[in-house]
Amino acid sequence: MFTYRTLMGANAPAWLDLRQEGARVAPDGFLVTLEEVLEMDTDRAQQVLDFGGLRGVFEGDRLVGFCGYRPQRLQRIRHRAELGPFYVTPSRQGSGAAQVMMQGVVDEARAGGVAQIELTVAPGNARAIAFYERQGFRKYGVRPDAIREGGVSEDELLYLLRVV
Repeated sequence: MFTYRTLMGANAPAWLDLRQEGARVAPDGFLVTLEEVLEMDTDRAQQVLDFGGLRGVFEGDRLVGFCGYRPQRLQRIRHRAELGPFYVTPSRQGSGAAQVMMQGVVDEARAGGVAQIELTVAPGNARAIAFYERQGFRKYGVRPDAIREGGVSEDELLYLLRVV
């Protein structure tokens, strides 16, 4: 049984472990590099989580996935929210954990008056793209030269889901 909830400072050690795992096994799924993740200590992780912009999916008491969820606060854009990163540990991929987390985000967005959820994804991340499209996200554009790594420019795909 999976549950969805906001991550708080007490979840810092588990979140930090998953974040490091994600940067190792799915580096294209994160803007942050493994080196940057490894620089973060538990105190800093607690501060990040206490800000309230991260959600988790739990199997019992064990954190098995996390995502960023950031509703916009300014009056003219508060109908929008950003999603990402979105990560589930490999042993729980395909188990329904990602679906529970995505449904939690969508339910939270609707309850908060958000009309659309936006995300970016690397063009080569076929598994994530397929998941997002199954959830109803639609590609609406490309952000050219979004990321540069090792002097190489990479684009990002822009996706959105209307939730009202």
